Amino acid sequence: MLAAGIVFEKDVERGLRLLSEWHIENFGPGRTAVAKWAAADPRHAAEFTLEHRAGYASRFTMETIGKAWARTDPGGALGFAATRPGELGSVLATVVLQEWAGQNLNEAANWLAGTDVRTRNRLSPTFVEAWAKEDAASALSWCESNLAGSSLAQAVGGVLKGAVERDVAGAAQLVAEMLPSAARAEAASAVAQKWFPESFSGKAVPPEAITWLASLDSESMKRALERVQWEWRNSDPKSMAAFLASPAGEQVPAQVYSILAESMARKNPAEALEWASRLPEDRGLQAGSDAFYVWRRSQPETAMRWLRELPSTDAHRQPFFQSAIRSMANDPQAAEQLAAMTPTDRATARSVIENMSLPEDRRAKLLEVIRQR
Repeated sequence: MLAAGIVFEKDVERGLRLLSEWHIENFGPGRTAVAKWAAADPRHAAEFTLEHRAGYASRFTMETIGKAWARTDPGGALGFAATRPGELGSVLATVVLQEWAGQNLNEAANWLAGTDVRTRNRLSPTFVEAWAKEDAASALSWCESNLAGSSLAQAVGGVLKGAVERDVAGAAQLVAEMLPSAARAEAASAVAQKWFPESFSGKAVPPEAITWLASLDSESMKRALERVQWEWRNSDPKSMAAFLASPAGEQVPAQVYSILAESMARKNPAEALEWASRLPEDRGLQAGSDAFYVWRRSQPETAMRWLRELPSTDAHRQPFFQSAIRSMANDPQAAEQLAAMTPTDRATARSVIENMSLPEDRRAKLLEVIRQR
């Protein structure tokens, strides 16, 4: 690496050749000579770099080539990159398009709109992301006029990634004005990622972000939550619990309730179970069972005592008990705990264990304990 780096600083082509021949992939030599070499003949520089691949060094070399080529012939550079599949071709195209968009947005947009469908679909997300930092509405309009299907959805996601860097509330409004579609769902995901705090940041989710989320169609809400549910759970669980308990929460997949219930139970089982009890029955029973499962694993005696004290008519008693059995089945002390149960509880335990996915010898041992009693 030392030898190749010294050569690279003096003679880029010889340095790249050595790095490639010696299979040095994760080394970044100095860049002093690259810019001058790339500017002298960008096409030759790109061709040479493609022929002598050397991992990280090739990537940053191609980035420098792209910047140099974009200053003199961006259209030619993109035409060249479009015929070169693979990572380095994509690096070149991305850099050139970003540079061209910064120099003359209309020319770049016209070139991309006039190219073949495959190239347009491949390069549009990068292009519109840069465009959206200046004019998100126009970038979105261009996408809708020039793209379709999954390419449109991906590009719209790029638009919103660019837009949120400048104005997250404005980007959210763009999403709110879109019709339900795969593109809107992708856009909602991009906005949510920026608007919701990171995990363990201790920051509350802005109320306007929650109001915006509640206004989305079910598919867009689902995609947004897929992106931020873990962060929301860790940074501001109280607002997440309130959102799921609201009418908007009815559109949320059941697994999101389980994720939050388990997280809350690790910190405060009583609070988690109380929250679950206020949910609609179909969601509340499952969320409560998940919370009880976590509580039973960390504090088995306390959790089981609480369960035994529930009235026999309480709708939560049976599913929570079944959850406890599933947790208990793999416990080293399971046999002793089953033996201490009442006949009614052992009958319930038997039906749960018979239908669980367990090694046959383990299942037989537990069922034998139940029969002996």
